[in-house]
Amino acid sequence: MAPRISGLLAAAGFVCLAQDPLAVLEKNCLACHSSSVKLSGLDLSTREGALKGGAKGAAIVPGSPGASLLLQAVEQTGALKMPPGKKLEGPEIEALRTWIGTGAAWAKVSGGSTWWSFQKPVRPASVRTIDDFLNERIRLKGLKPAPQASKEALIRRVSYDLTGLPPTYEEVRAFAADTSPAAWTKLVDRLLDSPHYGEKWGRFWLDLVRYSDTAGFELDSYIPDAWRYRDYVIASFQSGKPYDRFVREQLAGDEFWPEDPLSVSGTGYYCVGPNRDLYPDQADINRVESLTDYVDTTAAVFQGLTLGCARCHDHKYDPLPQRDYYRFQALFAPMVKTKVALNRLTSLGFDTGENNREIKLRDIGEEIGAIQARCRKLHRKEDDIRSCLSADEAERMRGIERRLVSMFANYRSKPFSCGVMDAGNYSPKTYLPVKGERLGTPVEPGWLAVLGGGEVPAAPDFRDATGPIPLLPTTGRRYALAEWIASPGNPLTARVMVNRIWQGHFGRGLVATPSDFGRRGSPPSHPELLDWLALEFVERKWSIKAMHRLILHSDAYRREASAPDMEKDPRNELLSRFSRRRLQSEEMRDAVLAVAGTLNRKVGGKPVIPPLSQEELRGMTQPVANAWPVTFDKADYTRRSIYMLQKRTFRMPVMEVFDAPESMLTCSRRDSSTTATQSLTWLNGGFILDQARAVASALENGDAVTGAFQRVLLRVPSAVEKQRAEEFLRTQTENTGSRPAAVAELVRGLLNLNEFLYVD
Repeated sequence: MAPRISGLLAAAGFVCLAQDPLAVLEKNCLACHSSSVKLSGLDLSTREGALKGGAKGAAIVPGSPGASLLLQAVEQTGALKMPPGKKLEGPEIEALRTWIGTGAAWAKVSGGSTWWSFQKPVRPASVRTIDDFLNERIRLKGLKPAPQASKEALIRRVSYDLTGLPPTYEEVRAFAADTSPAAWTKLVDRLLDSPHYGEKWGRFWLDLVRYSDTAGFELDSYIPDAWRYRDYVIASFQSGKPYDRFVREQLAGDEFWPEDPLSVSGTGYYCVGPNRDLYPDQADINRVESLTDYVDTTAAVFQGLTLGCARCHDHKYDPLPQRDYYRFQALFAPMVKTKVALNRLTSLGFDTGENNREIKLRDIGEEIGAIQARCRKLHRKEDDIRSCLSADEAERMRGIERRLVSMFANYRSKPFSCGVMDAGNYSPKTYLPVKGERLGTPVEPGWLAVLGGGEVPAAPDFRDATGPIPLLPTTGRRYALAEWIASPGNPLTARVMVNRIWQGHFGRGLVATPSDFGRRGSPPSHPELLDWLALEFVERKWSIKAMHRLILHSDAYRREASAPDMEKDPRNELLSRFSRRRLQSEEMRDAVLAVAGTLNRKVGGKPVIPPLSQEELRGMTQPVANAWPVTFDKADYTRRSIYMLQKRTFRMPVMEVFDAPESMLTCSRRDSSTTATQSLTWLNGGFILDQARAVASALENGDAVTGAFQRVLLRVPSAVEKQRAEEFLRTQTENTGSRPAAVAELVRGLLNLNEFLYVD
């Protein structure tokens, strides 16, 4: 590039410098100020654009460097400092100064962004493996790769990574004894086929899409069918659904496969975010907030971009003008929420029954009011009102109770999921805000200019149906968006997803900011590896399970978690060793249930609301009777954590204390804090005490010490450990007067060891 520009400048009569000024512009400025991306209205890809300038005035004044805003910005001596986050080198600034001072001769420069994530992935010249990419950097740093971890460590590591559950002691011993070359492959395949794989990786996706069973804000009302989307996500991962199909179903399943209710239920993606749907007097606010949520979440989750920063002004760091934000928002403008009938006849029957029940309930409510009117004037408590009723009134109330029981005896979850649809093939207009104007400037739907821009094709007048029910026409806007995002030609989609998969196995992505691939995010630690993985992902038909297999069979994944020269790479960015991690909150709770033998492995279904103590419920902002109605079936209380009710204004304390994320915004990376309340909760909390007693009960007739170590730590105790544990049991049995209570104390201690709480 530099020789071409240099030749053009020389032909224009400009004396070449050590730095080519237009090359400096192209490298540092055009990502945000070009013909396709004009942040602050400034285009520096042409001389005319630079002379015209942007919102702050002319960028260059030929012959007068001191009066040129461009030079003032790059010198960073005033309020305006460019480029964002860095300063040009002295020779680069001097080249611009001299160029402007001699008249600013110009040759055409390109208008696209040179930022790495906006370029298409490039495959290395020769086919390579993951370890080829990593080992080269490790060698250059003077490090040595750690040896392979023990088989006991590996099976525990991969079991948590793929299912979120620990292996059993028997599974550990069987894997350790399997000396066949295919032992690791068989283990990985078995775990990928486990019914719990979808639960583990479904939880990862639910973090991203800000999933919750309630709407948030003051009321935090229920989203009754949100769990259908949760089950859709789990089933999608479990079945190995190609990622491009997964993207299309969530963004526009109703436009791609309108007659397939399971595909359409993927659009529940739009339903599970925060909303004010039950605030009819705030419909305008709700619409604006919902559209904002759709734009911000979609850009972050699927493209790894902080497009939300361009809502009120051009993005300060990335080539994302405010106009692009509202063009993107217009893609969602025609969309409305709707019920997705999972089975036409069943849904019709349910709606008919609901209609009949509503009419009957109105009359029953009036009858109850009439019967109790006299006594309600005298009493407030329900028991007192019942006692006050006459014999005739009491009999009438018993009759009503029998009718209600009959009406609801077969009542079940609605056969619907929440989804979206276009109201037709038309849309309300979307406006780019303009200061001083009520509406602003209308914009058409489209995608990001830095990635090629593009307009949505005209909406069709009709859609052909294959079944008996006619299909309403749609605008096709979300269809076009999904096609653009799921296209192999999109430089971000595959990169972002493989980086998330990598993060799930190594604790840190190749890009450490998994939802920010822009200039304020972290650059990739291994850019060539990231590109190679992205291209492999597409070539392997967007198979997430294929990427698991590829990563898990690398030497890097199977290394020990310690190395002698850790100080050379303290953050382990080069991956010469495996990074130790603490279990996530769900893994901790589920692992304890698995160890205790109390885990209910039932898959899917409506959210479970377990009983909590009065202390735990103190953080509840709504009346407990409505906000936390405990599930009647006690067997459900020990189901996996992903099936527990997830509220926006209240997190189960045992989950919250171990960094379970809030669900108002997308969460791409969980924190791992260390606090005093964690130790107190895990040592003295009712949940741990109950499960420790369950383990003690199971060990009542055997060698309690060996059994406890095998269940909790997946190994037998050493001679010293066994001796100390037996002494502890004798002492605690004397103190408590109960051998089972002493065993429970031992188990509680083991559950608090780092050996249980961390994965090596």
